[in-house]
Amino acid sequence: MYSSEFCAVLARHPALKDFTSRVTDFLDKHLPEPLTEEAARPPWLGLRKSAAQAGLTGFDLACATVGPGDGRGPAGARDADVVVPPGLERVAQGMAMFLAGRRDCDAREIFSSGHGAMALRYGAPAVAQAVLDGVVNRGELAGVASSEPHSGSDLRGLRTVAVDHGDHLLLSGTKGLVSRVEEAVGFVVFCKVLRPEQAAGMDSDGAALREVPLSALWLPMDSVGVLAESAAPLGLRGWSLGRLHFDAVRVGKDRLLGAPGDGRRIFDAHFSGWRLMMAMVCLGAATASIEETMARTRRRSVGRMSLADIPSVACRLGTAAAEVQAATAWCFSLLERIEKDGEDIDVAACSAAKALATDTSYRAVDIALQLHGSDGYTRHTPMEKRLRDIRGLRIADGPNDTLYSVLAHSLLAATRPSPSLVAQRQA
Repeated sequence: MYSSEFCAVLARHPALKDFTSRVTDFLDKHLPEPLTEEAARPPWLGLRKSAAQAGLTGFDLACATVGPGDGRGPAGARDADVVVPPGLERVAQGMAMFLAGRRDCDAREIFSSGHGAMALRYGAPAVAQAVLDGVVNRGELAGVASSEPHSGSDLRGLRTVAVDHGDHLLLSGTKGLVSRVEEAVGFVVFCKVLRPEQAAGMDSDGAALREVPLSALWLPMDSVGVLAESAAPLGLRGWSLGRLHFDAVRVGKDRLLGAPGDGRRIFDAHFSGWRLMMAMVCLGAATASIEETMARTRRRSVGRMSLADIPSVACRLGTAAAEVQAATAWCFSLLERIEKDGEDIDVAACSAAKALATDTSYRAVDIALQLHGSDGYTRHTPMEKRLRDIRGLRIADGPNDTLYSVLAHSLLAATRPSPSLVAQRQA
């Protein structure tokens, strides 16, 4: 039984029913049950390659012929046998993430072009074609390298620099902690492009770099001078985590995404949608947890009373279900608005929605774990793994306190005319 909000999206967009059936069939074949920590770890990268063969890695990209930097995908980016109507690509991606999260949060990387979408939408033709061939058609994995050890989510504080030497750039700096350091074939790297004389005059604390606009480039992992350093995470262990070090890596200027200084525009356009995708993964896991707990409370009893009939139990489950439904509705509403508004994205609302959804999902799984009793705290139910995984996604792509603040600052600054706290869905 799926979330009623998920079903409501299907009712609004019946053309996506075949797509969701194909995603569900794929998951039923390869991940038939929610994963527990004591179960064998699936071959995640192999599953992504299988998804590519099934045409489930490019459906989030519009079919359009592009020039560099105009924000659309290249011709042929979506497999023709996976039918996602134009204008519903982001909604379809959100549905795939929700369904993936019901099986496991690490399944988030199986479907869609992921972070490779930035290279496909903003890269020069040769870069876009290479990413299309690898990430979409062969099911390879793309990563993103933005945050740095000293600056966290402060994009202006990034100190990774690409010094412009005319026909090439020399990239230097450290990124971390970033996901997929061992699996990704390439990363979208956010950095500051400088002239040699600018680089020579920079202070050691990087204060002057704050005034340099952000840029983005596509960096293959086999580039000379790239070093990956792994770390052991608390959750989300299906994919590697670590730092990337760049030691004067020579990068062709044709690997820039958009123009120098376009990095913030690219970041906001991509991560507004991507944060909603991570929200949908967590909401899928939370919905599955609530359903599993409801089934358990019907079976279990305290004395002669069914656990489901105890008012405090029903209240906690109902509260969790209501919060998850509300967060799911908001996230899907924002995905529909992104499709309608293009790059005129409400970054603040998308940021806060991701924070709300991951916080809500964490509370829901925590309640589910509690209502499973001692079993919930073991490795043979999915609850403890979900709790650790969702905890990580409350930090990834911007910690939640920061994301709530983005919405507050937007409202206080009134950057949009007559901003409302919740925008209503248009008929």
